Amino acid sequence: MTQAHVLITDDDDMTLEMLEAALQDHYQVTVAHSGREAIDKALTEPFDLIVLDVDMPDMDGYAACTTLKADSKTADIPVLFLSARVNIEERLRGYRVGGTDYLTKPFDVIELTTKINLAVEQRARNQYLNSQFEEAMNTVLTTANMYGEVGVVLDLQRQLSNCYNYTDIATSFFGALEKMGFEGSLRLSGRQGVASRSGQGECTALANSILDHIERSTGSKIQAVGDNTSFNYGNVVMLVRNLPMNPQPGQFPQDELDRLARVRDNVALMAEGIVSRMRALDVELEKSSFEHTQKLVAATREALVDISAQQHANRMHMGQVFQRMHTEVEHSFIHLGLSESQEEHLSNTLKRYIGEAMAVFDHSNQIEAHLNKLIARLNG
Repeated sequence: MTQAHVLITDDDDMTLEMLEAALQDHYQVTVAHSGREAIDKALTEPFDLIVLDVDMPDMDGYAACTTLKADSKTADIPVLFLSARVNIEERLRGYRVGGTDYLTKPFDVIELTTKINLAVEQRARNQYLNSQFEEAMNTVLTTANMYGEVGVVLDLQRQLSNCYNYTDIATSFFGALEKMGFEGSLRLSGRQGVASRSGQGECTALANSILDHIERSTGSKIQAVGDNTSFNYGNVVMLVRNLPMNPQPGQFPQDELDRLARVRDNVALMAEGIVSRMRALDVELEKSSFEHTQKLVAATREALVDISAQQHANRMHMGQVFQRMHTEVEHSFIHLGLSESQEEHLSNTLKRYIGEAMAVFDHSNQIEAHLNKLIARLNG
């Protein structure tokens, strides 16, 4: 086990020699002859404990302790005061300036080493607890960051459900990306067309050319593009700037490497969410288009039914008109004074032309039958 390193301070050389002789078999010992020298050495060497004489010229032990506790480099080093003063006021003064213990002169070696050991062990325990606490806090902060990042992804998923066009989708995505501390560009391709956007609006020509390159690339969906990372999901193409795919060794501390890895995973989740939303929008658009077609078909079917009915009604009415005309003409023969042969010729002529006219309607019956077939197909 490594010996504790102790700094002993006294302006009296004999006291220093006695202290050094009493402690050197138990600890690594360094001596200082004044409070200022003790501070200078404590700032340049690591010590596990400092013994300070209270009564020293220029800077007494209390002032030296106050200076040590004010500096972050030496604040946690336990200070043991050594003094000929034994009253409670002196002990309280030592306590107020941050002293760990107080020992009166002349000192007992066993008591001195015991107090040193207790103080060193207490410091070691405190350091261990502090390290455990710091580790726990780092874990808590990391977990909080992770939950915060997951919250950004979940919030985007909720926003996407209210996005009905590509501009809204892009706006929501860049808002989430900004919360993670990044920016980039995005291209969406689907039934609504093609939209290439950045956080500032429409993509520049350069950004579009980079998205073209990503769109044509094959292989993994997630790839490095210089110091950036691309995400290619077919109809969703992204470039996240300053998100390195393969950082150089030593380029970032480990916690930052972990965060960058999480960001890549979370952006991939966001991309998949956008793909799903675009697929849903495409289905809704197809459904809307189909419903519109259905309405057109229904309207056409109704129109054809009306045409067919009107055609049939016209034929029946025209047949009745021709029948009445033929009857009236035959009745008028009595008053015309025609011969029998003339009446027969006129009647035959009339019948022939009525027959030809009805033949035209018979041809229209074929049109009606064709319309009825078309209506039946539309009904199907």
